Amino acid sequence: MKLRDAGKMLPTVQRKMSRTVQHAAGLAGIALCLACGLTSVRDLELPEDPIAVRYRTPEEARRRAENYHDQRERYRQSGPTRARPRRAGRNDFVANQDAVNEFLGRILGAGAPGEDQQFPGRLALLNPRTREVEVVGAARKGSIPLAWSPDHQRLLFTQPLLQSLQIYEYSRTDDTVRAVTHGPMAHAQACYGPEGRIVVAEVDTREDPVRSRIAVSGPGGRAPFTMLTRGPTDHSPACHPEGRGIAFVRETASPRTEIFFLDGIADPTPRRLSPGRHPSFSHDGEWLAYAAPVKRELRIWRMRPDGSGRAPIGRGLRHETRPAVSPDGRLVAYVAAEDRPRRHLYLRRFDGSGDRILFADGDCEFPVW
Repeated sequence: MKLRDAGKMLPTVQRKMSRTVQHAAGLAGIALCLACGLTSVRDLELPEDPIAVRYRTPEEARRRAENYHDQRERYRQSGPTRARPRRAGRNDFVANQDAVNEFLGRILGAGAPGEDQQFPGRLALLNPRTREVEVVGAARKGSIPLAWSPDHQRLLFTQPLLQSLQIYEYSRTDDTVRAVTHGPMAHAQACYGPEGRIVVAEVDTREDPVRSRIAVSGPGGRAPFTMLTRGPTDHSPACHPEGRGIAFVRETASPRTEIFFLDGIADPTPRRLSPGRHPSFSHDGEWLAYAAPVKRELRIWRMRPDGSGRAPIGRGLRHETRPAVSPDGRLVAYVAAEDRPRRHLYLRRFDGSGDRILFADGDCEFPVW
């Protein structure tokens, strides 16, 4: 090759090298962006708004797990001496206390009957950034958080009372608790509706079969409660933060559950949205986070209140339940664990990236953010 020909080729070679370098730089940039998206959620991303949970100390969680595994081992060694009680379905539910307890435990997701009686846990507030836990001393053991008021100063929770459950409200301002519902029906779940109304899941144990349905109070939370759905297996109400409707769960064929939506307290016809359970609205009302079955596990998903835009939140690495969206809408906390019956609090971004354990110093479940 002549020198002048080599000189002519040099700009072409430089251009090709430049394109190669730019392409490599572009790939590096994409890889860097992907790496950024996959990084764990940092503490600085966490708001300090408390997450209400049911909490067990590390010692209680350890002893509960040991008790669980001891019982399983004894059952395995002795073999089944009698048939296990059949799980109650929508058509064969009988009004006896064992059936009522089983049903309440199932709709709350609290485990098998009797599983949590020895180590019921306490209602507590968790600071997600510092991981400090503040037990609500005014609430009974076994209480379960349900919903924050819009100003994050009042908390609805369900509290065990003899052989039933009733709704109470905790005030952070003066550290007091007041009763919201009374018997004879059990009230297992609740959320804040429009005009200060309180929407509840009420379980009528006087009927045979037992019925669970959605009802709403008068303005300001005053009685009486008016029935919104007829059941018989409607529960887990989630109120739109702007009062534009109510999502709830209906057991269509146990253990299959569907999420339905009422456009308002005057809407007589609920609309089916998706298979799933544990619905929870984002604080702007744009999204509904929930748990849905994928093969034999549950994964956390999101969808619009009209049922559109369904998509998983993250890849899903374990059995995931109870999603709770952060007040700023950027994060979602959920309950999972590597070993049953432990229940740890996990966290990932609402776009599905950055999965991490948020709290594993004891058991945390039923998060409300």
